[in-house]
Amino acid sequence: MSKQKLEENRDLIVNNRFALHNHVVLTDLEEESAEGYLDVEDDVTNAYGMVHGGAFYALADVIAGMTARGSGHAYVTQTADLHYLASTEEKRIYGHSYVLRRGSKTAVIAAEVTDSKGKKLFLATFTFYCVDGRVAVKREGNTRADS
Repeated sequence: MSKQKLEENRDLIVNNRFALHNHVVLTDLEEESAEGYLDVEDDVTNAYGMVHGGAFYALADVIAGMTARGSGHAYVTQTADLHYLASTEEKRIYGHSYVLRRGSKTAVIAAEVTDSKGKKLFLATFTFYCVDGRVAVKREGNTRADS
């Protein structure tokens, strides 16, 4: 685990309200990959009591976005290709993401979501667009240009 990468990005992780709202926790961050998990609470289940598809997507998007950010640049999600493979009754799902290609303007990142036994539940390929210098990161009452 790269504690240095996690510490470098601590503010982005702690202030990611979308991740917090969806119970996503980042556990590992490298320059080319990331890992995390999502705790399955009642508010991320569907009418059938199963993990909502949006929860799979939320976990994958957050860890893939942090993987894109592993190079030190700021990115936003541009597109995603999603594949729902199976559901689970487990109360925690796990995600792993890794770089497929990194260019000057975009990064293509793959993400997989599994159960505790490694059964693949969800696969996605994301394209992220580099926005260095064009976005502001909110930090408790102030903003700064992210670069």
